[in-house]
Amino acid sequence: MKKIIPVMLISFALVGCTNQGTPKNEANNNQAQESEQTDDKQVIEVKKAEDNLENKEEASKAEQNKENEEDSSYKEDNNDDEHLEKDQEDDNEENEESDNKEISKDDLFFTPNGPFTSVNENGELVDENGNVLTGTDSNHYDYVKYTNNVFVKMKNDLYDTVSIVRMNDKNIETLFEFPEADEFRPLGMIGDKIYGFHEEKSKAEVNGTPSLNTDKSAIGYVDLASGEIHDFDATAEELTGGAVVIDGELQFTKPGDNSEQNAYNFDLYKLDLSKGTDQQAELLEKDFDLQYLFGQKRFENGNPVWKVYRADNDHIYANDQEFPFLWAEQGFQEIIGNNIFYFDSEEVNDRLSRPIKIINMSTGETVLDTQIRGMKISDGKLYYLTTDNELESIDVEL
Repeated sequence: MKKIIPVMLISFALVGCTNQGTPKNEANNNQAQESEQTDDKQVIEVKKAEDNLENKEEASKAEQNKENEEDSSYKEDNNDDEHLEKDQEDDNEENEESDNKEISKDDLFFTPNGPFTSVNENGELVDENGNVLTGTDSNHYDYVKYTNNVFVKMKNDLYDTVSIVRMNDKNIETLFEFPEADEFRPLGMIGDKIYGFHEEKSKAEVNGTPSLNTDKSAIGYVDLASGEIHDFDATAEELTGGAVVIDGELQFTKPGDNSEQNAYNFDLYKLDLSKGTDQQAELLEKDFDLQYLFGQKRFENGNPVWKVYRADNDHIYANDQEFPFLWAEQGFQEIIGNNIFYFDSEEVNDRLSRPIKIINMSTGETVLDTQIRGMKISDGKLYYLTTDNELESIDVEL
């Protein structure tokens, strides 16, 4: 059975979109006080003049007490209003501080398929646990597309547990843990759901050596709101090739009719994300063959625009342009906002750094070509740690 960690519903900062804060509804607790006057007739008896005097004095005291109570109540209400206004001012100040928070090099950053990094008070590069990095043992994280700070923590050992985490400024928050031995490779996050390749595995041994059996393989999603895993039936028990998820649909490839004669013969299918996991896949294109799929989410005039691009062994085709494509042994690439991020696998002298190249998809301009020790995206900027453990930033089109 899967192990689930309860989580509070969270608002993720999605990559390729602006970080939009939701303003708090300001409560107005000012109460209009109503005073009701009554005209009571007082009967004065001459024979009881003394009693009447006492009644007047008591009535006067009662009236005074009533005025004091009303005055006290009014002051209490005013004090409540003042406290409420003060609380609202404090909340606004906290929101402004959060919105204007500066990124610093002692924050957490990520390296693609590598550890989270930060710079400690001694100027050393450390992981999320404060351990000085040497380029050897560390945790590895796989970036979840369409987000700024959500990742899949990969296995270091065969029987490790895969989990979904959020990288906060100073710490890591676990959002979901998969059943022991399961595997998950993310395709992207839309709403509260993280889509990806899911493999159910069980422990096994081969000639006394620890191993894993694959019990089921499918494309599915983790629903963070419910803490459940769901797999699409149309992708289960069959070999699937490439896949891409955008808002409303999942596209994936399966072997075509001629796959036995041609190992690269694939057909392209689509699933509607608004329907159930038992739906039949819709055939989009026969003989799609060896092509690769890339999803994009960018913003135009404040509105999200989703697209699917294709690539072959040589190029990514987008906006009537051809961009370089990296084979697995060469590295990998990812579309983030309106940019292609290239992570070359070539070895560099600095074991703690990775080459990165960013090309704007509209202009074709190279906006960054350097080595980094960590990166993060916030408020339309890419922040990165240099090989000297210094913090720099550039504007990126999201």
